[in-house]
Amino acid sequence: MHILILTLSSDAREKVQAALDDTADRCTIATAWSDVVAQLQQDRPDVILIERAALNQVELVTLVSLLEPGRWPPLLIVDASDAGARAGIAVMQRLTQTRPHYYQVGELRIDTRRKRAKIGDRWVTLPPIQYRLLLTLADRVGEVIDCQELLRAVWGYDGEENEARELVKVHIRQIRRRLGLDAEEYSYIHSVRGFGYMLAAPGDD
Repeated sequence: MHILILTLSSDAREKVQAALDDTADRCTIATAWSDVVAQLQQDRPDVILIERAALNQVELVTLVSLLEPGRWPPLLIVDASDAGARAGIAVMQRLTQTRPHYYQVGELRIDTRRKRAKIGDRWVTLPPIQYRLLLTLADRVGEVIDCQELLRAVWGYDGEENEARELVKVHIRQIRRRLGLDAEEYSYIHSVRGFGYMLAAPGDD
């Protein structure tokens, strides 16, 4: 789940981000409305969390205009106080319960509650970056995702195409090794030359 947070207070930002560490797969921090608009033009978050002090009705209208009818992500307004942050986080946790507990792609299984994956009977706990990368591919199984989009989704920033390609390549190689996938056959995680990567069960590619 991708959570976009707009906050003007560094104190509130630290509190909310720390509390969401185990709740969100990707947490993007915006410190200005222009950052929110830019993010929405790149990809749609699952939840938007706005600190009350940052609320601006005029800019909120602009935000609404960018969202497709019927495709509004949940929009939460919270106070920067401890109580306000906790209340917002409680709502967020209820929202994130909609994520499946497991992803099943052929014999590959991903346990989203315990942050682990396995092929066959062997569970593997992946480092956070590799887990988020695998989960991003699983969210869009059977779809090719380009490396720059993976960079934004997993690392949370925009980078040059070459940087994105090399960084993603290194971590895909490590995921394959940890899960015991045959690098020659490229089973499950497929490299699509010139485009990006795709997760698919054997025979479905």
